[in-house]
Amino acid sequence: MFTWVPTHKAIAEKLLAYENRQQELIQILKDAGETILNDMDDDGQTIELREIDPFTFFCYIYKYGTEKRLERLRQVARAFNIETMPEDEKGIPSTNPMKVWMFPHEKYRTNDEIKRLWAFFRSALNDQITDESFIDIVSINSVGKTKLTEGLFYISPDKYFPVNSQSRPYLDEVFGIDPNFKNWSDYQKLLNKLKNATEAPFYQLSYDAWVWNRKKTEETPAIPDEEINIENLGKNDPQ
Repeated sequence: MFTWVPTHKAIAEKLLAYENRQQELIQILKDAGETILNDMDDDGQTIELREIDPFTFFCYIYKYGTEKRLERLRQVARAFNIETMPEDEKGIPSTNPMKVWMFPHEKYRTNDEIKRLWAFFRSALNDQITDESFIDIVSINSVGKTKLTEGLFYISPDKYFPVNSQSRPYLDEVFGIDPNFKNWSDYQKLLNKLKNATEAPFYQLSYDAWVWNRKKTEETPAIPDEEINIENLGKNDPQ
């Protein structure tokens, strides 16, 4: 289990050489079977995607179910000539197929969004992220703290932990750790609390959170139809 960890780390290292070769990354995704790689120009016309950041590259791998995403990960690993071929993908957060990108359409890219994501990627691998750089990236349309921590986990699953819908209740109820954070310093404090609470690696905890949530869902009794408040149907869950 967790045979994907060294593969992810190897891919992340390979990606360092592709900031000026982004169309090659897009071609790797195409060769792996990806077909939804369309952008939008200033006139609102559909065009082919011409640039991509490393986090979004990883996100494209995990927009499908278990078997397909494992095969895609293997195809990507082969494209980079990586020898450590994964046998599983346990604990890796799924990507919302409707929200794969970490950047807006070309029409709305007005402030070097993709260049900033590449710089942040390098900072993440070199342990050089600051509160300022974290807030800057979170401010990019289509990012957000949840998606960013998942992206960080993709590139360094032993250093970063995905704080998402699966892990938040797990952190709170199992470890008594408040999953909310405002900036990079807060996120680092959260990671340190988790390290102090258990010796399990972050990728193990990501999988454990998924298992815990699934078990909890199975144990929750169904609500009889007559007890459902019709007025509340269709309302968004609180964030």
